Amino acid sequence: MNYLAVNIRGIGGVEKPKWISNLVKENKISFFCIQEVQVSNVDPITVGRYWGKADMEWELVDARGRPGGLISVWDLGMFSKQRVVKHDSFLLTSGTLAGSNMYINIVNVYAPCDFMRRRSLWEDLKLIKESSSEGVWIMADDFNEVREEQERLNSRFDNQGAMIFNNFIAEAGLVEYQMSGYKFTYMSDDGSSLSKIDRILMCDGFMNKWPIAWFEELTKHVSNHSPLLLSSKSADFGTIPFRFYNSWLEEDGIGEVIKKVMEESINGGNGMKELANILKNLKIGIKEWRRLAKTQEE
Repeated sequence: MNYLAVNIRGIGGVEKPKWISNLVKENKISFFCIQEVQVSNVDPITVGRYWGKADMEWELVDARGRPGGLISVWDLGMFSKQRVVKHDSFLLTSGTLAGSNMYINIVNVYAPCDFMRRRSLWEDLKLIKESSSEGVWIMADDFNEVREEQERLNSRFDNQGAMIFNNFIAEAGLVEYQMSGYKFTYMSDDGSSLSKIDRILMCDGFMNKWPIAWFEELTKHVSNHSPLLLSSKSADFGTIPFRFYNSWLEEDGIGEVIKKVMEESINGGNGMKELANILKNLKIGIKEWRRLAKTQEE
C-alpha cells in the first residue's frame, strides 16, 4: 500500500487539487493524509477533487480558527476502517489491509507551533500508541520540529525542543526510513529558510514487515511543504541476473573469471546496456567456471 502526506496550507483553490490528484494517480496512493486544511465542514466533493477517484472513504478534524484541520482519505478496496480517534492535532485511523489480517494504525499529525502545546502532543501520541498493542503504526507528517541542527538552514535551532522530540520518538518505539529526494521539507514564504519538519515515523513492526519500503520527498508546488511518499510495495527489478554465493569468492579461479569478463565487456557504450552486458557475461562465465569445478571434484 502506498501513502502520501502533505501540509496543504489551505484546501481552497483550483491548482492544489489538480496537483495532488495527479500525485495520487501517478503514485497509486491508497492512503492520503492532509494537514492544515484551514477550514471546517469540508464537503465530499472537495475531498473528491483531491483524491481524484470515486472510490474513497475519509475522516476529518475541523480547523479551530485559521490554522489546523486534518483530512485522511483512503481507498475502500485497500483499507477497511475499524476505529477513529480525533484530536485537535492528530487524526488516528485504524483498520485492516485488504486481503490480509494486517492491522495498521495511521496517525495524521499536525503539530502546533507553540512549544508547550507541541510537548503535550508528544505525550498524547505516546499514550495513544501505548493504549493499543494491536497492529503496526505510522505517524505522518507535519511535526513542526526537527531532530538535529543540520535539519535547519537560516532558522533558529531549539536544542531543547529537538531533545524532547527525539525522546518522544525513542520512548514511543518509532523509527524512520532514510528519505530520498531533497534534504529539507519546508521552505519559508520568502525562501530564506529551510527545515525538515515533515517526516513519516513508524514502529519497528512496520519496518520489519516492509524492510525495503521506499520513502521519498516529492517536489514542492503550490505549498511550501513537500509531499512525502511512502511505498510499502517492493520495487520490481525483474529476475535476478544470477545466483552468487559469497563462499565462491574463497575458491580458486573466480577472480580470473571476473577479471576476464570485465576486460572483454568494457566498450564505452551506453551505461545501462553495458552493465546489462557485463551481468550477462558474468552469468555465463560463472556457470562455466562452476561446471568445470564440479567436474574436477568428481
